[in-house]
Amino acid sequence: MAFGQEHATAIDESLARLDQRNAKVVEELADRFDRIGKTQADAIALFRAERAALSPGEARRLFDQLYLRAPDGSRRGTHAMFEGGPTAIGLTRGMTGFIPARIERDDEAVRDIVAATLAVRRLGEGSRFELESLYYFTPQNGIVIFAPDRSDRLEFYRRTAPGDFSFQDREFATISTMAANPARKMMCTGLQSLISLKDQEVWTTGCMTPVDRDNRHVGTFGTSMPLDQIAPAGRFAGSIDENVILISREGRLIYHPDYTLQHSSHTGTYLDITTSDTPELAALWQLVSRHGKTGFSGKVDALGAFVSLRSVPGAGWYALAVKPQGMILAEALRPIPRIAAMAVIALTVCLLIVTLVLRRLVARPLRRLSRDAERITRELAAESMLELPDGERTGSEVGQLVSRFETLASAIRQSHSQLEARVAERTRALNEANEKLRVLSELDPLTGVANRRKIMAELEGRIERMGSASALAVLILDIDSFKSINDRHGHVAGDDTLRALAARVQSLLRPGDALGRMGGEEFMIVLDRARPVVAEAIAERVRAAIARQPFQVHGNVTLTVTASLGVAGWRPGDTAKALYARADAALYQAKAAGRNCAISAQDQTGNRSAA
Repeated sequence: MAFGQEHATAIDESLARLDQRNAKVVEELADRFDRIGKTQADAIALFRAERAALSPGEARRLFDQLYLRAPDGSRRGTHAMFEGGPTAIGLTRGMTGFIPARIERDDEAVRDIVAATLAVRRLGEGSRFELESLYYFTPQNGIVIFAPDRSDRLEFYRRTAPGDFSFQDREFATISTMAANPARKMMCTGLQSLISLKDQEVWTTGCMTPVDRDNRHVGTFGTSMPLDQIAPAGRFAGSIDENVILISREGRLIYHPDYTLQHSSHTGTYLDITTSDTPELAALWQLVSRHGKTGFSGKVDALGAFVSLRSVPGAGWYALAVKPQGMILAEALRPIPRIAAMAVIALTVCLLIVTLVLRRLVARPLRRLSRDAERITRELAAESMLELPDGERTGSEVGQLVSRFETLASAIRQSHSQLEARVAERTRALNEANEKLRVLSELDPLTGVANRRKIMAELEGRIERMGSASALAVLILDIDSFKSINDRHGHVAGDDTLRALAARVQSLLRPGDALGRMGGEEFMIVLDRARPVVAEAIAERVRAAIARQPFQVHGNVTLTVTASLGVAGWRPGDTAKALYARADAALYQAKAAGRNCAISAQDQTGNRSAA
């Protein structure tokens, strides 16, 4: 019985750990698809805004300057768009485009291409740390793409694609049509080879969000995920005998450690598992077909393994965590030696007890023990430490002894319960006091943001974790002429202004950024993963948001407030004090430059945002 219970418990625990691991895989994948979906939604909104602001003439002018005509009649992005340099729309890098000849004859299509170029340029660099690429393509085979880190440097689209190049039969284009995607939501493809690197067998999948106008499909924003980037999503710490497999709801193999390999021509032969002759892949599809909608956790005989099956929100994929049956059974058999040892020990002890009982008389010791127990209970009752039962148990010494010990045990349990209640109450009070002390020590009591000690500690901690390729920036914000607010309207109005400004700045920051009050009217903003161009853009956004909308303060007073900002980016070897000092120096430059501006410590010429 003990072995059976241990065996079943061990299997249940192993299966629970397998399911927990799979839940982590699904959580990471769902988070990735959520970020992709939000980026593409932002791209569509920006595309519509840019297009509305473009006149046909301006769109044609930008189109001619950005996309030069090739000898085959098509147009390709300029050299500066990819290599980095000034263009008709400003500095760009990592971008190009392939525009078939017939698109330039359609003014509306030209306007779409230019609006998409502006949208991709603005969002591409900001999403580079999370997305491998961002592109826009049309049903007329035009494409604008941002992918600065691709090893092929987009040479296919920039130079080698034929003038009659068409990709409308590819899955990433077909799932964007109204027939295939009537809900007009983001959909993801199965695994497929890159058009531009077909001979190298570079396998990737992509997620597409269509763009419509007047009930007509005009284009699609897409993001690609190479197989090498998909695979790490299933590489959580765990047993090397556990595999993670990804399958689309259409029966396409997305990731399998044994069958989907980057740069392998054999990968293509395993992608469609709905008709696969491989027993393992056929068993996987049968499992997904039967349990994909509801999920599954248990033993699969056809695979000789235990499997956890979960759906991945946002992609139409299924994640399967698989562990061979032999490994789980081996874990379940581990308790056998321990159970056998316990059985031997228990049997030996029982034999010894029986032998001693048979050899010795037990009546006299029992009587003596019973008398002692009676004496103890009566003494404790006299001291009001316990209550004697209403009726004394009569009979043998064993029955009386049991009665006495039951009385003692009841008193001990009651005392223990009271003690635990007192300890719990003291612990709760101590925890509440500690939490209040922590809040008082870390938060600024006026604005509710981090105080100087907390924000500096946050900055020091982040710098300690910085790698050579990491990015971080610090903004120092100071309210312009704050003393005049206190002098003219009183300190209550000044305090209201500080609180309102802190709340507005906090609402503008990204997840992972931190805001703290350094003292007086000075605040520090720590920007996570922010390179100089991103930090300067955020600083300008904060400055403009403060100056654009007046603040309502005590006494129904409306105040127009401006602020000056100093920006400094982290450099290898920087300490928190050094980084703060550079940002503070840039703040003084902003004050000297006339206030209501943001100046970067990297720009010694005094370049600043417009007031």
